[in-house]
Amino acid sequence: MYMHRNMTDKFIGSVATCEIISTDRWSGSLPDGVPSEVKLHRVDYYINEIQHISIKDTVKVVYSIKWENIKEADEGKIDSVATEEYSISESDRNYILNLIGSRFSDCVFFQEDKADCNVSVKLMNNDNQEFIYEFSFDNEMTALSILIRQIIGAPRLLLFDGHREIDKIQQIHIEVRKNIYEEYGDVNSLSFDWNTSSISIDCKSHQFKHSSNSQSEYVDGKMIHQLQKDINFHIGDTLYDLNIFTLGESNQFDKCPARGGIVTVRIKWTHKEDTHYIGNLTDRYIPSWYKSLIGFMSVYIDDRLLQEFLPSTKESDKKIYTYCSVYIFKFDKEFYYRTDRNDIREGDLVKVPFGSNNEVRSGRVESVTYHTCSNVPYDLYRTKFIIDKDTDFLCD
Repeated sequence: MYMHRNMTDKFIGSVATCEIISTDRWSGSLPDGVPSEVKLHRVDYYINEIQHISIKDTVKVVYSIKWENIKEADEGKIDSVATEEYSISESDRNYILNLIGSRFSDCVFFQEDKADCNVSVKLMNNDNQEFIYEFSFDNEMTALSILIRQIIGAPRLLLFDGHREIDKIQQIHIEVRKNIYEEYGDVNSLSFDWNTSSISIDCKSHQFKHSSNSQSEYVDGKMIHQLQKDINFHIGDTLYDLNIFTLGESNQFDKCPARGGIVTVRIKWTHKEDTHYIGNLTDRYIPSWYKSLIGFMSVYIDDRLLQEFLPSTKESDKKIYTYCSVYIFKFDKEFYYRTDRNDIREGDLVKVPFGSNNEVRSGRVESVTYHTCSNVPYDLYRTKFIIDKDTDFLCD
């Protein structure tokens, strides 16, 4: 450790207050306070996160960000990102300060280049003596750092080792609404509960007039644990740093931003507030982390319903379909039928299949309308076809 003091190289007495300034490279998206120039050309900058932790009657944490151009020797900038204050009991505070005092009383210090230091610690003892230490992140102090994070309830603190703990996910809930600008609109939902090790999928289609459910409960703890590890390792930081996304951004490029549907993701955490994401379910706008999330689940879940939560790979169907409302004499009622013929008109007598046995019935065409696949009056794939014109007219 680099000793910024000449009187002594070890802490003496009892710690009254403690201030810790930890610095590490910034990860994730940049906050709003950072200039657009830095965001666009971030590879040209050293961008660091600075955490100023003050342990007194309460624990106060000031999060800041500093950027400095790599090529141009400027002084850098510092902007405050957020300030959080944690209440702490007197016994917990004294316990933390005693641990820190004991650790720095026992330290064996060695000279370090001050430019390579990540941590600055200022201790004040009960005799108003200041002790200042500067050093690089130290893995030997990991146990102390983890304990302080747990007591304070702030898993993202860098502290002495720089190994910030990612807050634990409790639940991931996904809802996909397809065709939301149409009269029907399919609604699919997926809930992944990490505590009960279960994933439930519910797909409802107003167009096809049915609902299918799939409940997958895993008793194999190793399987669900591996899925959690995959998500944490590959996209854990991205999910934690996720900001709310609205349709306004995609609306600048597409007059119909919800053409593929709307996807909503809600992530429940152990400590921080719920994360909400709202986006567009099209390949053009859907983020890579969302595709990865569904991809990880598909490795462990043999369920084709997961495809309902991804953008459709099918090309847009712009074909025009002809629908006829046919009055069935036998039942005194109208039913929809399709036809590919261009010689069927209103008032024509026709033969149509009817019922589960497809018995041939006679009817009269009451109307002829034309539709795309998105606004058909009845399910495109369940609508039967007119057999032929009924030139003989079977009176049944």
